[in-house]
Amino acid sequence: MKRYEIVKNYVFEQYAKIYNQTIRIEAISHTSQVDTCATQIAMARNLNIEICKIIALLHDFGQFTQNCTHDEHARIGSILASKYLIETELFTQEEIDDITYAISQHSKKESYDSPLCECIKDADLMARFFNNPSMELSKIKKQRLLDACADIGN
Repeated sequence: MKRYEIVKNYVFEQYAKIYNQTIRIEAISHTSQVDTCATQIAMARNLNIEICKIIALLHDFGQFTQNCTHDEHARIGSILASKYLIETELFTQEEIDDITYAISQHSKKESYDSPLCECIKDADLMARFFNNPSMELSKIKKQRLLDACADIGN
């Protein structure tokens, strides 16, 4: 989990530099919540916990640090994550590919993908729902949320 701690320190150092207090608080709060949910889901699904937690840390990094549109944040976030992870020299190319692919796909909650993609999609949705239980959910998102909760409960 040493790599996780290094990435976590980097992400939260960057978030601390966000000038707008509302965005800074949202970045820290949402990222922390998704990290917790990803940990629970990864444990339940026997996924690599460290990799899932790193994906959670970086999944909205582009949106919060670059103030990009929601439509572009997953793509931009995956590019920023790739650059950073390569610079650390702590990850294999396969790990970087897996992490950045999951980040690039995490907004596509209406479709199903690799286990790492599903973990971050579910953790992101779960965190948003726990923060706002009255949010509107499509049938697919509601089922995704119920399935993730069931996985954790088993």
